[in-house]
Amino acid sequence: MEDSQAISRPRQTSDYPGRQTDCIAALRPAVSDLAATSQDSIVAALGGGMTDELVALAHRAEEAGWTFDEASAAIETLAREYEGAKGTIFD
Repeated sequence: MEDSQAISRPRQTSDYPGRQTDCIAALRPAVSDLAATSQDSIVAALGGGMTDELVALAHRAEEAGWTFDEASAAIETLAREYEGAKGTIFD
């Protein structure tokens, strides 16, 4: 996966209200790029799985200040959001 999308840092190093929402927002561009290039990773994330690409993305998020668990949960949420948006095309 290309590291073209920068991942924003959390507003604080400690826990704060809305931190998971901020993590989702920080990872949204990178997950969107990944969805365009690796449908297998999105399908894996839907089931809570982590492909090598998703693990690498979660580690990039860690480098930006998020925990691996926060990043994994955000990736799964974004995968569900992406799949849900695809379904609305046919509604």
